[in-house]
Amino acid sequence: MQNFPALRLILKLGRWWALCCGMIAAAATALALYPLLGGLTILPAILALAFGYYLGKSYVELVTIIVTTVN
Repeated sequence: MQNFPALRLILKLGRWWALCCGMIAAAATALALYPLLGGLTILPAILALAFGYYLGKSYVELVTIIVTTVN
């Protein structure tokens, strides 16, 4: 594990990574749907935030499983 600093960084900052993924998904959804839905854009943006966080968190968990298996 000492040879792979990127893995240490992913394990250390995993929750922030997942939050950033969710925020990016929510912002992209809001920018894409605002001209069509106006104020109702908040509902799909919240769903995109949850889905993006879920995807980011599952990636971090997958990396954690691989690192613990290899070590």
